[in-house]
Amino acid sequence: MSSTQLDRFAEAALTALLARGDFDDADALAREAFRIARAMMSERARQDELPDSGLMDSGVLDQKIEKLDLPLRILKKLRGIGIDTIRDLTLTTDKAVRDTGLGDESLAEIRGALHRHGLILAAT
Repeated sequence: MSSTQLDRFAEAALTALLARGDFDDADALAREAFRIARAMMSERARQDELPDSGLMDSGVLDQKIEKLDLPLRILKKLRGIGIDTIRDLTLTTDKAVRDTGLGDESLAEIRGALHRHGLILAAT
């Protein structure tokens, strides 16, 4: 299973919640961490500025991946794992892309296309 931006936000929330020490129930702790993470994701989507990318038009995130002008073979592989929008792609890791069978050259093309829009793949 690959890590997503939601997982990383949940991890950060979980760390903070554990430091507070308010929870005795592990299930309740996990639910709260993901509730906070979903709120963070929602707010991130509303921002005009993404981490490490400078100012950008957040509307590009909701556009179809075809906007990136990637080769059809790459688009098919990405669609095969449920990536339809540029936002979906930015929430995807290198490992998830590689798991589709795409190699270094294709990954470089994807990174370059995202970079032209001030975006990156999710960190691992």
